[in-house]
Amino acid sequence: MEKKLGAIALVSLFAMFSPAGPAPAAAEEVRIGVLMDFSGPLAALSPAIEAGALLAVEHANAAGGLFGGKVVTVRRDSRANPQVALDAAAKLVQIDRVPAIVGALSSGATTAATSVTIPNQVVMISPASTSPALTTLKDNDYFFRTCPSDALQGKIQGKMAWDLGHKNAAVLYVNNPYGKGLAESFRAAFEANGGKVTVMVPYEQEKASYRGEVEKTIRGNPDVLNVISYPADGNKQLVAAIEQGYGGKFLFPDGMKSTAVASGPAQAQIDGSFGTAPGALETAVSRSFEKEYAAFVKRTGKKVDMTAPFRNEAYDAMAVIILAIAAVGPEYNKMAPREQGRAIQGNLRRITGPEGIVVGYNEFGKAVGLLRQGKRINYNGVSGPVTFDRNGDILESVFDIWTFKDGKVATLRKVK
Repeated sequence: MEKKLGAIALVSLFAMFSPAGPAPAAAEEVRIGVLMDFSGPLAALSPAIEAGALLAVEHANAAGGLFGGKVVTVRRDSRANPQVALDAAAKLVQIDRVPAIVGALSSGATTAATSVTIPNQVVMISPASTSPALTTLKDNDYFFRTCPSDALQGKIQGKMAWDLGHKNAAVLYVNNPYGKGLAESFRAAFEANGGKVTVMVPYEQEKASYRGEVEKTIRGNPDVLNVISYPADGNKQLVAAIEQGYGGKFLFPDGMKSTAVASGPAQAQIDGSFGTAPGALETAVSRSFEKEYAAFVKRTGKKVDMTAPFRNEAYDAMAVIILAIAAVGPEYNKMAPREQGRAIQGNLRRITGPEGIVVGYNEFGKAVGLLRQGKRINYNGVSGPVTFDRNGDILESVFDIWTFKDGKVATLRKVK
């Protein structure tokens, strides 16, 4: 017994005076929410958009992460459905305790989710919610987006339709803030150019058939039918229009920019149709992103639509959240979630304002080093400068003009 006690004492003394001392506590993970539509009408696009955000996480972790710990994401499905999005956001806030979220995608889902995030002081940055109504959302400065408003996309769509020689147009639109906002913006622009919108027909998501809505829309055989929809519903609508004898042209927005539509059941009839979507200028940065994005997708085994919109914007949304957290400093991990949310919000313009030192795509190490020195930075991302106005909208934007060709999506040119 005495020998045993002596051995224990010896071990205790060794531990006390050992140069190594006790094992250091593991660095804390920094959790960020991802709220996207992994099922439902937008399921064809969401994996590609999420991959853009996850590439930013990989780059940040490769540069050392945050405060010695890794950045990790917590993923929830909003299904492009307001009630599902509300429930998913509540879980991210109340169960997962994230202080910031990248998402949602559908403007209707985003609007619903903000009813949870805003009162809980959780920052939400959408890479894809384009409804003009979100500009005037009463958000206490907790909602931002890295994509442009459809007030701009509608103008480009309207002018393009007129320039293509169309004199009258019909609109079939998803009955949510995205569809309503873009439909109204398109009508205003098209008619300002001299055209006439003959009818605008709303539809509800995930119906088995859209024959009735399509019949109302194509009555009178308009020159062009603007299908403001999502891939799963849009394919049904295109088939219904063709089966009912529609012989005019089609026009598409960002929500239909998908190989799931290009190679879908209406491929032969929609080849050569034109569309619009937020994009980025062709630069060394955008080329580097596309190369690294493709390698990331291949390495992780993800199945994504490489032509999907909003991949750039998702990278930038995640990047600015990470950099806003870095600007807080190591005390971030000692804060409660609400305090963390307030700190992220308070730093978003500090790390994106034009008065800061410019840091670019995949320069997390440089950015964190400058922030540690107490300096301001100006993050310029894949989609361009990410400078937020007083409403949380970006000040600069670029749009792709694209077409369906041989079952694929092809970008034709860029416009600002």
